[in-house]
Amino acid sequence: MNHSTLLSFMFTLSLIFISHAGRLPVPVATSAKLYQSVCKDAGKDANRCLKLLEAYPEITSAETNLTLCRHVLEMAIERSTEGRNYFIKTMKKNPSSAAIKNCATNFYYETVKSFKDALSELVSAPDAANYEAQIAGDGPVNCDSALGNEKIVNPSLSKLNNEIKFISVIAFLATNHLPKAKISN
Repeated sequence: MNHSTLLSFMFTLSLIFISHAGRLPVPVATSAKLYQSVCKDAGKDANRCLKLLEAYPEITSAETNLTLCRHVLEMAIERSTEGRNYFIKTMKKNPSSAAIKNCATNFYYETVKSFKDALSELVSAPDAANYEAQIAGDGPVNCDSALGNEKIVNPSLSKLNNEIKFISVIAFLATNHLPKAKISN
């Protein structure tokens, strides 16, 4: 092969590589981890989000948005179930409080159910998972209102409601990063 033929061959080969390079998935070089981008979306609560999620190595090491969402929702189910159990225990100590009973048997039941529904819909219906993650926060908000209506001042219950509501926000922000379902006609 003479020199000009070799150069022509190399030039053609380079053009082929360049034309195909636009079709290949390019890994995004980023120093931020997925959970950090979710926390960035939390705005003024970004540090609170980081502190919460960094307690879970499976969340901080997630390499795909789907895996991240799965772990965030598993954590949300665990924490809201613990919250529900705490209200059940409190209800047994204060059986006359309708608000505490409502929190234990209705509001937190719905919160746990919404987180479980979100987890089950991650792949098949990411928009529905996003919605379920968001409405999971209604339970603690409604519980807080019920406690306020009965003039129950209990810092540990208020703190629990605040925490679970915040976890709902984080789960919603995480599921916002999932690809949206394509609507077909």
